[in-house]
Amino acid sequence: MRKIKIKSILAAVAGLFLATSCSSSFLDTDPTDAVSSDKVSVPENAEALVNGAWYNLFDYSSTYANIGYRALQCLDDMMASDIVSRPKYGFNSSYQFNDIAQSSNGRTEFAWYLIYKTIDNCNTAISIKGDSEELRQAQGQALALRAFCYLHLVQHYQFTYLKDKDAPCVPIYTEPSNSSTVPKGKSTVAQVYQLIFDDLTLAKDYLKNYVRSGDNQKFKPNVAVVDGLLARAYLLTGQWEEAAKAAEAARAGYTLMTTTAEYEGFNNISNKEWIWGFPQIPSQSDASYNFYYLDATYVGAYSSFMADPHLKDTFIEGDIRLPLFQWMREGYLGYKKFHMRADDTADLVLMRAAEMYLIEAEAKVRDGV
Repeated sequence: MRKIKIKSILAAVAGLFLATSCSSSFLDTDPTDAVSSDKVSVPENAEALVNGAWYNLFDYSSTYANIGYRALQCLDDMMASDIVSRPKYGFNSSYQFNDIAQSSNGRTEFAWYLIYKTIDNCNTAISIKGDSEELRQAQGQALALRAFCYLHLVQHYQFTYLKDKDAPCVPIYTEPSNSSTVPKGKSTVAQVYQLIFDDLTLAKDYLKNYVRSGDNQKFKPNVAVVDGLLARAYLLTGQWEEAAKAAEAARAGYTLMTTTAEYEGFNNISNKEWIWGFPQIPSQSDASYNFYYLDATYVGAYSSFMADPHLKDTFIEGDIRLPLFQWMREGYLGYKKFHMRADDTADLVLMRAAEMYLIEAEAKVRDGV
């Protein structure tokens, strides 16, 4: 199994862990770790700041089992009712709900740092003064990413909006932080969602003329991504009609993947169903390491994630998804869904057209349509 370099936490000016600006295909292959103070407020560097926020969100790590946001996606998957922990190395504590409930838990601390550091990086980009189209587009992406982070927080650290929108949730920070920043108290669930909607509304305006240059730019939020995030937020707050409309808008131009693509490992940013994702290349592939926990067929994989055996019983004979399951050693039902590529990389998906169809369908049913 390949080894990765676990990065140490760097004390950088303005709290930035960033890459230099993107090339036409992907992030620079040799990213820097910090930005000097004289460059933080320069409009031309806003894109580099946002790219750096992305780099940190997916590549910062504290252990082999905590590498960027994909590790938090694994955490959520392990807590779901259709997953069984083998148990094997990594994520068994997620299965026991310790990673979200115990403040002293290593992954809890990692998640809190990762999300709020990304928010701080976005706040730095958003605070830059200027009115150029390039700056506005970079700030639109920062606003979308900040909304994405707060949407993660509001779903993890309080009950739902529909249960109690006035319940205390998480602190809100919209300005860059430093060593003298006074910690804030908890905002309510409703206040967090209001910021999310405000950020996404402004992001949609800033990004209205933005066009991604190709599949390897799919990590950059565009209007479709903003609509997808709005669809999620509307659904979670019970705004059914708005959720359906936003989901329909988000999936426009994206088609469901073919049967063949379903068996390719869910690792390709060029999948025509992917609206938003994070590409990986050999020189920037730490986040790909998370696939070792998921892939039941890869030689040497941890195979920590197993399917609940009863899940397979919910599929009818002839369902094209059935071959994605396999009985494994120790009597566990495994997946054949996630695969590393030959170069030990795997692109990471954040939003698919299939999700938007499901949001649209659920919203219409709840709305009585």
